[in-house]
Amino acid sequence: MRTKLFMVMAIAAGTIAFSGCQKDGCTDVTALNYDADAKSDDGSCVYEENMMSTVTLHAHSKMGASDFAYNTEVTNWEGRKMKFTTAQIYVSNFQFSDDEGGEYEVEDSYFLLKPENMMYELGEVPNGRYLDFGFKVGVDSVANHSDPATWPSEHALSSNNPDHAFWSWNSGYIFVKVEGLVDTTADMSGTVNAPFIYHIGTDMLAQDITLASNREVNSDVTYMVNIDYVKLFDNIDLRMDQDSHTMNNMPAAQALSGNISGAISLQ
Repeated sequence: MRTKLFMVMAIAAGTIAFSGCQKDGCTDVTALNYDADAKSDDGSCVYEENMMSTVTLHAHSKMGASDFAYNTEVTNWEGRKMKFTTAQIYVSNFQFSDDEGGEYEVEDSYFLLKPENMMYELGEVPNGRYLDFGFKVGVDSVANHSDPATWPSEHALSSNNPDHAFWSWNSGYIFVKVEGLVDTTADMSGTVNAPFIYHIGTDMLAQDITLASNREVNSDVTYMVNIDYVKLFDNIDLRMDQDSHTMNNMPAAQALSGNISGAISLQ
């Protein structure tokens, strides 16, 4: 009897010891934190899609303090009346800098910004705290000298895009394309009827923009950015410089390019 009791106690102790050694954890092999030693799933599985968030750019076009509107009179830095008939800007190479000194670049992030379209889905970034984000006004040199016909039809750089802007004679994209009408009278009291055309491009005039944000990203997020088209023409005398296709009037092209960083701000 004593021997049988000892055996029962030994079996019971072994069962308790075995159940105590069972490990809880993630048992799904498709999860990022799969634990091969776990015997019971504790609901802690983390999947790649849960580690990434979609980032959207809200590009809010402005004319000074007012919302952008085509064919609407506005005054520039010197009080000269002007209005816009065409406005579009290429942006690309979006990247985010985290609080640990790392950088994440969004792949294939090329967009053609137009006032009539405010929302642009940039892609996905890993969850984390980002101190700033940046992008290029223009496109990188490799894309800039590519053949527009080689891009997918729905791509911003594709020749199938009805708004794509590419100089066939200069082998490059028009980064900033702004056209309109301006009052060219000396005392600025005339009619807004003289055309101005600014088509700005070439590798050397691409501008890198960095905007401090210090934002935690752990779900889909929207960054709101203002683009002031009037500020693009700060200190440019549209009475004298009404036309720049970049190479034909490089000083005017450089002046507008130099104004880009001041015309873009984080809301």
